[in-house]
Amino acid sequence: MAMNPIELDGQTALITGASRGLGRHTALRLAEAGMRVALCARNEADLRTVADEIEAAGGTARVCPLDVRDYAAIERVVDDVLGAFGALDVLINNAGLSPYKPFAEWSLEEVEAVLDVNLKGTVYLTKAVLPHMLARQAGQILNVASDVGRRVIPNMAPYVAAKHGVVAFSGSLLREVKDQGIRVMTLLPGIIDTYFGGNEEGTRDETWALRPAVVAETIHRMLTQPRHVVLDAVTIHPMGQDF
Repeated sequence: MAMNPIELDGQTALITGASRGLGRHTALRLAEAGMRVALCARNEADLRTVADEIEAAGGTARVCPLDVRDYAAIERVVDDVLGAFGALDVLINNAGLSPYKPFAEWSLEEVEAVLDVNLKGTVYLTKAVLPHMLARQAGQILNVASDVGRRVIPNMAPYVAAKHGVVAFSGSLLREVKDQGIRVMTLLPGIIDTYFGGNEEGTRDETWALRPAVVAETIHRMLTQPRHVVLDAVTIHPMGQDF
């Protein structure tokens, strides 16, 4: 039986947190596969750098400055992408942030930011994009959670709570929309060698911190599975991580 993987060439993806780290590598990989990519993050200058990199390689990118906590801004970006490209085939909710310290030391502003960006931002983007996908009876939503979406660790309690919420939201939504041609998937990576938590990309050994390009390739593989297959939740770890 032929596998018939999904062909991404010519499709459009909207990626949050696309200015650096995993978001940047995912944008590069999907552009390499022929996708038109809408790059979303707060830092417009960093987004332009990624877009220039994509366009220099012959790809198509659109810079969309966005704070995922602002639903009105999300609606404007989705309308802009649909106006520019005519369709939105893939949504990748990747934006994320968190400090690492005992919960008693978190400020209320830090709690709100972590819950808003990691959980509410994912829900907001999905809310704005889903009607378009439902109208077309086609689409893919891939939410980047974390391995702590299914386990617990100290010093990141609001982040862990938010990622548990992302996993639950994704699984519930999948069961609502899969019969309408829409796949909802969750990626649960372990430690990644990115800027997350104030680190610098390229400073950690690959045996205990995944290279973001490896995780981006995993995202590509999830998106290209045959239409009758859904990788609803995929966990990926470096072998050296204690999990």
